[in-house]
Amino acid sequence: MPTFSDQSSSPCKAAEALIARLAGPSTILAAVSGGSDSIGLLLAFHQVLAADARHGHKLVAATVDHGLRPEAADEADAVFRLCAELSIPHIIRRWDGEKPKSGISAASRDARYRLLIEAADSLDADVIITGHTLDDQIETVSMRAARSDSESNLGLAGMAEAVLLDRRRWLLRPFLATRREAIRDFLLRQGRGWADDPSNADRHYERVRVRESLVDRSDALLEAIQSAARRRSRLAEEAAELARRHLRVEHGVLARLAPEALSEQSETLRHLLANLAAILGGRQHLPAATTMDRVMAMLDGRHMGRTTAGRVMFDLRRQGLFMHRENRDQVVTRVDEGETVVWDGRYRIGNLSDDFVTVGASSADRNLAIALFPDAPPAIAMRAMGVMPDITAAAPSSNGINKASVIAEPILAPYDRFLPQFDLILASELGLSFGCDEFPAAPIKVFERKS
Repeated sequence: MPTFSDQSSSPCKAAEALIARLAGPSTILAAVSGGSDSIGLLLAFHQVLAADARHGHKLVAATVDHGLRPEAADEADAVFRLCAELSIPHIIRRWDGEKPKSGISAASRDARYRLLIEAADSLDADVIITGHTLDDQIETVSMRAARSDSESNLGLAGMAEAVLLDRRRWLLRPFLATRREAIRDFLLRQGRGWADDPSNADRHYERVRVRESLVDRSDALLEAIQSAARRRSRLAEEAAELARRHLRVEHGVLARLAPEALSEQSETLRHLLANLAAILGGRQHLPAATTMDRVMAMLDGRHMGRTTAGRVMFDLRRQGLFMHRENRDQVVTRVDEGETVVWDGRYRIGNLSDDFVTVGASSADRNLAIALFPDAPPAIAMRAMGVMPDITAAAPSSNGINKASVIAEPILAPYDRFLPQFDLILASELGLSFGCDEFPAAPIKVFERKS
């Protein structure tokens, strides 16, 4: 598993390890909530950077106030005062508006990352760093393992140490090899305090209950996490190579795997197909294991025919395996002038014209479909054409729209908002196949793979 630090390390050693791997002089945005982990992150990086100014890095900070607790605003102000004392530029971003009544943890996480990206834009930061610790890692994997401890559960690899947010900002987690206890010892030696979020002791939350159960199992879990992370990275590399040799994608909607690909290693093939299904279906998550079991059973038996999984049609023919979005539930969407929307989870539509447009599924014309997809059987070509986006002018009586003023860009839904470094090589390969813009490389020197 690639790590910034080989073993459990002190906060300053973890900071030094990351700084040594930054590809060039960078503005580093520390996400600081006021808790011990993030305060330790801020102080460790401040000390290491202050000790040697020759590297050219700059430290800035941001605090996200989720507006969920009355004391959160005071905690954000306390971070602001600490940063002022240390001469670290700092901004506060607040999650305004009505909060959801369910799924608050996931919604809070999404809001936090969105606001951190905005903060990075404001402060012109190159990377974002967070204070996720080794304890957080073990707790996260334990919760995922409780749902499924199967080797096929990719979540057992834990949190990636580098994650690309919204295709443009890299978030790094330098403390994933650092214990929370080590961070708090560091803060106490500095004479610094921190704020405690009362939810961290609330047994209504799954993470709190899991934390209490892990007292004597952490070392064994850590070894399992490292093994799962190596496996996930290897699987992504093998799936990318399989795609490179045998995958063809036409017009961003029809994928075909050559017949010889179906004889490849089953685990690798399954992983590639699951990722393709998520992309073609416009889904952020891969299909469930039971769903992929059904797809693989069809392929293992070499039964010519069709099945569906995750809004995607799998059609096995002598020419190979064809995959495309199902022809259903493609909602017609209005895009106002100056607006950008995601349509069907598969395309980003940007309207630069002077009036609104609508986007929906194309009408399938047999002759045009055959011309667009000459290597596909006509029935498949018709279905593939029927899931292409069709952009229509505001009014039928208008002179139409200038196609250059309405941009339709394919997106890769499982990677578009949140791309762990585990999956970067596969995402990059599939991005080429689907005609997407390249994903920016992580701003750190290449990790060395550990066997």
